[in-house]
Amino acid sequence: MSDLPDPADAMTVGARVHGLVEGASAEIVEVTHVGTGAYVRFKGPLGLTETRMLSAEALADVVLADACGPTLDADPEEFLLAVEALRVRHAHTLNPLLAVSSSNVEPLPHQVQAVYDHLLRDHPQRFLLADDPGAGKTVMAGLYIKEAMARGWVRRCLIVVPGSLAEQWQDELSEKFGLWFDVFDTSLLQGHEDDDDPLLHAPLLIVRLDQFSRNRRLMDLVSGSSYDLAVLDEAHKLTARMWGSKLIKSKRYEFAERLRDLCPNLLLMTATPHNGKEAEFQLFLGLLRDAGHETYVGDATAAGLMRRLVKEQLVHLDGSRLFPERRASTVAYRLSAREHDLYDDVSTYVREEMNKVSDEEQKRTVGFALLVLQRRLASSPEAILRSLSRRRDRLRDEAQRIRTADERLAASLAASLGLGIAQEDVDELSSADAEAFEDDSSSVATASRTIEELETEILHLDRLVRKAEAVRAANVDAKWEALRGLLTSEQMYDEDGARRKIIIFTEHRDTLDYLEQRLSDLLPPSAGIVVIHGAVSRTDRRLAQVRLTQEPSTSILLATDAAGEGVNLQVAHLMVNYDIPWNPNRLEQRFGRIHRIGQRRICHLWNLVAVDTREGDVFHTLLGKLEVQREALGDQVFDVLGQVLTDASLGQLLTRALDGADAGEIESALGRVSSDLEQAVRERTASVSTLTPEELAVLRRDMDLARASSFQPDVIRDFTLAALSRLRGEIRPIGDGWRVDHVPERVRNALGSPLPTRYDEVVFAQTGSTPLSMVPAELLAPGHPLVSALTESVLALHGASLTRGIVLADDRSCVDYTLVWVASDDGSVACLRMWPGLESEPVDPALFTSLTVGASLDPIVDDGVVAATAMAVEAASSLATVVALAHVRGVAEPSVAAVWRAARAGLVAEPGAVVALPGQGWDALIDGEFIRAVPTGACEALRRAERHTAANIGERYRTVVVPGQ
Repeated sequence: MSDLPDPADAMTVGARVHGLVEGASAEIVEVTHVGTGAYVRFKGPLGLTETRMLSAEALADVVLADACGPTLDADPEEFLLAVEALRVRHAHTLNPLLAVSSSNVEPLPHQVQAVYDHLLRDHPQRFLLADDPGAGKTVMAGLYIKEAMARGWVRRCLIVVPGSLAEQWQDELSEKFGLWFDVFDTSLLQGHEDDDDPLLHAPLLIVRLDQFSRNRRLMDLVSGSSYDLAVLDEAHKLTARMWGSKLIKSKRYEFAERLRDLCPNLLLMTATPHNGKEAEFQLFLGLLRDAGHETYVGDATAAGLMRRLVKEQLVHLDGSRLFPERRASTVAYRLSAREHDLYDDVSTYVREEMNKVSDEEQKRTVGFALLVLQRRLASSPEAILRSLSRRRDRLRDEAQRIRTADERLAASLAASLGLGIAQEDVDELSSADAEAFEDDSSSVATASRTIEELETEILHLDRLVRKAEAVRAANVDAKWEALRGLLTSEQMYDEDGARRKIIIFTEHRDTLDYLEQRLSDLLPPSAGIVVIHGAVSRTDRRLAQVRLTQEPSTSILLATDAAGEGVNLQVAHLMVNYDIPWNPNRLEQRFGRIHRIGQRRICHLWNLVAVDTREGDVFHTLLGKLEVQREALGDQVFDVLGQVLTDASLGQLLTRALDGADAGEIESALGRVSSDLEQAVRERTASVSTLTPEELAVLRRDMDLARASSFQPDVIRDFTLAALSRLRGEIRPIGDGWRVDHVPERVRNALGSPLPTRYDEVVFAQTGSTPLSMVPAELLAPGHPLVSALTESVLALHGASLTRGIVLADDRSCVDYTLVWVASDDGSVACLRMWPGLESEPVDPALFTSLTVGASLDPIVDDGVVAATAMAVEAASSLATVVALAHVRGVAEPSVAAVWRAARAGLVAEPGAVVALPGQGWDALIDGEFIRAVPTGACEALRRAERHTAANIGERYRTVVVPGQ
C-alpha cells in the first residue's frame, strides 16, 4: 500500500496544500473539475484569492501541507537566498518606516506623520494632502508611492502635474527615491500603437494635466490602461462650479473624475484647497468620493479625507520651528510729472475703450486686453512703450488689410480681432503660454467695430506712443529709483560686506529685460544676474537656479511668475515685488519660493507701490492693513490673503478704482479686509490637523527605530547580485555604481507590467543630489520594481526550500530550538523561536541570516531532529501559515549561554528602555542610544544584524560589557 497522499484529499475545499504558491501553503476555496484537470480557486498566505486552471500533471503536484513536513536538507545557498527574498518582500513589516530609510531624503516629522498615519492607514485610499506651500508635499508623495509599492498595493502609478513641473517631478522621484518615471511623450507610443494597452510598458508615468485634459484621445488612452494610484499635484486647478442650477465642470475636473473612477487609490495635493466658496469646495471633495455620492462633508479632516498643517505648526525633530518669520514692507514712491501725465492719458484711454462695449462677453474680452495695458503701465516705462507700440502696429496692419479688401471684410472686424481663447481658460495656461497670451491679447482685442473707429483708435495710440517714447528718452523712472535705493542700501550686504542674494519678481517680460539692462549698468560685473521667465527652457531654468544657489557671485534673480512654479530658492531670504500681482494667491506663491524648508533666516519682502496712482493707492492701503494684522495675528495673514481677497474680488476692486469709483466705496471694501483676515485666521486654525509634542516624541522614537532597522546597502546589493546570477541576468560595476546589462524575461514579467531589459546605472547606497549634466542613477532598495521582481522570481524558483528547512548553529545558546517564520491571512508576518516543550518567543527574522549554517559543524540530521522540528512547525501552523523554518543547534557551553542571557536580561530591565526582539541587532534603546549587551570574557564579534545596526546608527550604537554571574 502506497504511503503517498491521495491527490483527491488535497483537492478538498478548506484543505491547506502545497504546490499552488511557491514556498508557501494555500487554502482551497473552490474546485471545478474539467476533464482530467480542474479550475481551482485558492487563498494564498497573504490573503489574496486567485483562480487557476490546472492540468492533470499540475494536480498531481498539489499535496496536503501535512504531507510536506520539514526535511532540513535544503540547499543552504538556495535557502538563504530565498529567506533574504522573503525579508525583502516583507521589509515594510520589519521596518515600519521602510521608505524613510531606503530613500535619499531626511524627512521631517510632519511628512512622516502624513504618510504613515494618514496615507497608509487604509487601502485603497483617497486623500487630500493640503499642507501649506513649501511643506514638501512631493517628498510625502514619494514616500507614499515607495511604501505602497513595497506592500504590493501599487505596481502602476500615474502622476498628473502642471506642464512646467513634469520634469521636476521626474528628477525628484529619481534622485530622492530611486524611482524612474517616464514623462509622457507621443514617442512613448511608437511600436505600441496596435497594443491593447499602449501604456502597459510605462507602469510609472508622469503626464501633463492640460495635455491630457484637453485631448480626448489621450484621456481615452489612460482610461484604457490600468493604474493602481493616481497622484494629482496642484489639485486646486481641478475646478467645478454651479451656475444657477447648472453644474459647470472644467476639462481638468472631468479628467480627474475619470481617474477617480479608474484608480483604486487617489491622492490630491494642493496648498490652497478652499477658495472661500464652500459649494465649490464640496465639488472638489467629490473627487474623493464615488461617483454619484453627494453627501455633504462638514469637516473633511474629521472625515479622514484631508490632512492640513500650516507653517506655524511645522517643526524639526528637536521641536524647533521649521519656518522662520516673514516680514513684508511697502516701498512707496511717487511718479514724476512726465510719468504721471502718461499714466493719466493711458488710464483714460483704457477707461474710455472699456466703456464703449455694452455686450458682456465682448466687455470681458476687450476688458482683459485693456487691463493688461493698465498693469504694464504700472510696471515700467519700457513695458508700456512696447505694449502700446505692439498694439498700434497690430491694429495698423489690420486696418491696412481691411482697406485693401472689399467691404465685406469690414463686417468681420470684430471676429478677426478676437482673442481666440475663452476667458475662463486663461488660468489654465502654463506660465510661458500665459505670458505669450497677454502679449497677444494686449495687442489685438479692441472695442472698435468699424474701420473709422479703428483708425481713430490708431491715432490715439500714436499719440500715446510718442508720450511713452518721451518718458523713456527723458530717462525718468521713479519706480526704478526706488528699487535702486533699496539695492544700494546697507540691508543688501552681510557682515563681511558680501552682497546678499535677492529675488526680484516682475509681471512682464518687457520689464524683466529692462531691469536686466539697468541692473547691469548699476552693479559691478562681479554681481551676477540670472533670469527666469516663461520662454526660458527647463535646462536653462535649472542652470539659473544652480548658479544662484552655488555661485557666491550670483546675487540677483530676475523672474516672472514662471519662477513661482516648482522652483526652490531658499538660498535667498530677500525678495522684491517690483510688480504686485492682481491675483493675491501669487503673493504667497512668490514668497513661498524663499520661505520654504531649509530657510533659516528671517524672510523679507518689499512691495513697490506708486501711491499717487489709483491701483497703487488700493495696494498701499491693502498692504498697510495686512501689516497691521500680521503684527496682531502673526504670519498666517499671508496664507489666508488669497482666501479673503480672491482673484476676482481684488481684480474687481482694482478695476472699480481705475474706473473712478467713489473713494468711499473703495475704502469701505478695504475696511472689511481686517475683520475678514481675523476671521479667516480663526477658521484656518480651527480646521487644520495637529502635531502635538507627544506625537512629535513618538515620531522621533519611531524614526530612530526605523533608522536602526533599515537594510544596509550591502543587503540589497548582495541579494541583487546573487539573484541576477541565479536567474541568468547580467550586472557589472561601472564607476561608482552598477550597470544591469540584461534583465531576464522571467524577471521582467514577474510583476505583471514589463520592466526594462536593462538599467544604465543603479546604485545601492544613498547619494547626494546628482549633477545637472548627469542622468540620475536609480537607487535599488526595497520597493524598487527591479528589486520586487527579483524577490518574486527568487521565491518562485527556490521558495520550496524554505519549508524543507536547513540546520543553523547558535553560539549563544546551549539549547536546540526551531526558528519558524509564519504569515497570517491579513498579510502580517512574525518570526518565532520554538523551544523544546513548544514554548515560543518572538524574534527578528534577521536571525535566519545572522546564524551560521549548522551543517558545516555536524552534517548529520537524524530522524529525531526532523521529528522535533516537525512538531514545532505543526504547533506554529495552528497560528498561521509557516513560510520558512530552520532547526537551530545550540552549540554554546551552558555557562556561556547563561551569561549571554543574563547580560541581555539586565539591560532590558532598565527603566524606560525600548526592548528589541532577539536577533534584531541591538538589545535596548536607552536615552537615545542603541545598546548591545556582551558578557565579560565573551567574544565581542558582531553578528550580521549587529553590524548593520552599528552602521545605521553610527556613534549612537554602543556595546556594554556586563559582568558575568
